[in-house]
Amino acid sequence: MSSLRLYSTVVDCHDALALSRFWAAALGWELRQQEPDWASVGDPDGPQRLGFEPVPEGKTVKNRLHLDLLPQQGVDREVERARLEALGARLLRTVLEGDLVAHDVMADPEGNEFCLLEPYDAYFIED
Repeated sequence: MSSLRLYSTVVDCHDALALSRFWAAALGWELRQQEPDWASVGDPDGPQRLGFEPVPEGKTVKNRLHLDLLPQQGVDREVERARLEALGARLLRTVLEGDLVAHDVMADPEGNEFCLLEPYDAYFIED
């Protein structure tokens, strides 16, 4: 057993305030801290947090870490994708597994990739 627990995932960005507002709206989370040099959002029902820290350099390559987002049961992935696009995300590509859509690879307003999963009944989350 480890004596550590994950506290926060931090995203490098140019505009911490704008990007934190996008992710708060995307996830339905609360804005926690809103400063130009640091912003964070958190799950109102749990300890999960995303932090946003401005850095001078721009994004140049694919992220080595990304978020996988799973729509609530009964929510259509395409409807959720349109909602995220209205918030400022963009679709990069749709990934197929055989003839079925597995997920969409999307980018937030600053180009950070994330996946929007197809809400198949086969998906389940273990704690």
